[in-house]
Amino acid sequence: MTGNWPLLLCMCLVGYLAGSIPSGVLISKLAGVDDIMSLGSGNTGATNVFRVLGPKYALPVLAIDILKGALPTYFALDMLDMGKAEALAVGVCAILGHNWSVFLRFKGGKGVATTAGAAIVVFPKLLSVGLVVFIIAVAVSRYVSLGSLLGVWTAFGYSLLPGFTPFDRWAVFGLAAVVTYRHRANVQRLLAGKELRLRFGRRGDTG
Repeated sequence: MTGNWPLLLCMCLVGYLAGSIPSGVLISKLAGVDDIMSLGSGNTGATNVFRVLGPKYALPVLAIDILKGALPTYFALDMLDMGKAEALAVGVCAILGHNWSVFLRFKGGKGVATTAGAAIVVFPKLLSVGLVVFIIAVAVSRYVSLGSLLGVWTAFGYSLLPGFTPFDRWAVFGLAAVVTYRHRANVQRLLAGKELRLRFGRRGDTG
């Protein structure tokens, strides 16, 4: 901790505003869709954009959402020489901005990509483990929500192994809990067998 609270608060605000940039909404508008939140799952993230508009528009949304978490966190950690906890605080604010965007009347996405962006900087090893599980789970089940949940909780489980600090474990637990909270409706649909599968077919094919 640097003890520079005004700077930390300023960076947290920057992180929140960066996270609040509604990339899914903006890119969907460029594609001619006025309100992506009224289509598909109603989410602003890359998965829903993929379902509605296809990969051409979903990939830029995914990249921007990752950068929204990574850039403020990296700037705080490496450029401003803040501590790991302070940098993570900035990253968490970016996640909160994505999930509850000030530009969308405090609505937003699920925060998985933005969480991954912050984790790239602060917990790269744990992110790598979670990402492998995410890819395998989505490839097998075609449920992005299931892959996301398995990924974040696998990362937490891995953090319990020797070599990680109590801060690492509690921080990853908190991130996983937020992701799980944002996916609570998906969990209900998974249990009921009504969750949408990701399909690599034509535009608008939701499975």
